[in-house]
Amino acid sequence: MENNFVQPGFFHKDRKLSPYTVFGLMLIYTFVAAICYTAIKLGLEYSSPLRFAGLRTLIGGVSLIALLIILKKPILIRRDLIKWVLPVGFVSTTITFGFMFSSPEFTGAGIASVLGNSQPLTIIVLAALFLNEKITLVKITALILGMAGIILISAQAFMNENPYAFIGAMLATGTSLGAAITAILLKKIKPGTDLISFTGWQLIAGGLPLFASSFLFESERSINWSGTFLGLVIFLGIIGTALTEIIWFWLLQKYDASKLSLYLFLIPVFGLIFAFIAFGETLQVFEISGIIVVLSAIGLSVINEFKNKLSK
Repeated sequence: MENNFVQPGFFHKDRKLSPYTVFGLMLIYTFVAAICYTAIKLGLEYSSPLRFAGLRTLIGGVSLIALLIILKKPILIRRDLIKWVLPVGFVSTTITFGFMFSSPEFTGAGIASVLGNSQPLTIIVLAALFLNEKITLVKITALILGMAGIILISAQAFMNENPYAFIGAMLATGTSLGAAITAILLKKIKPGTDLISFTGWQLIAGGLPLFASSFLFESERSINWSGTFLGLVIFLGIIGTALTEIIWFWLLQKYDASKLSLYLFLIPVFGLIFAFIAFGETLQVFEISGIIVVLSAIGLSVINEFKNKLSK
């Protein structure tokens, strides 16, 4: 039986999605993405950041290309997409993942997940400027609530006496900016039926500079190839990168980027919870308050989408 996931009909740009499907897929995406920050924090005990990031993206890209080979699907992308592999790979993979893996070394995994996923503001503004997406009252309200929650959650990072906390916060913010720009690029490029192959090649192309940077700046550190590290790399590469990027890129082709971005506020919430479980990072009053406000923002957005669906 043919795998419907890679059929043209599945990726057709006119295929309509229900808010229930979007909510389910984004719940999976945000849940896995949040786990990734905790996995990165754990893995940094065994490897330097840039080399770790390079391994993750390389495994993710190769696994997607291998999937197409197994399913006997084309691995080459159409000509008009070739010119976008390097720029998207640089922004989406080199910058985003490079900063993502570097930030937890300077700040907590919970705070890194917060600032590293604060891109809804940037996405909503860029989507309005370059994609002509409307900024509605509900979006503005949800965005204000979400950003207020982010500020409450991250307040502790800026009050931290750790002299490197600010560096970690800026690196995490760079992650967010790279992801936001990628979202707009993908909406413009529209890989369509070449989504899997394009995602795989840009991960590979963007991963190579990470290895080159590691060779230049991290040559004194070697990888401790323990079973734990190997498991983390495989999880991050296949589940945390290949699967999540396909879900995110696919949804971007079929749904408003600004609406999808509001769901990203869930990642910090999940990230703080996982950091608490894995590292005992305590939740302060500000952080608990921020979680409540963020959930209110997500709830407002989801309820509005369901309400619109039922009214049609």
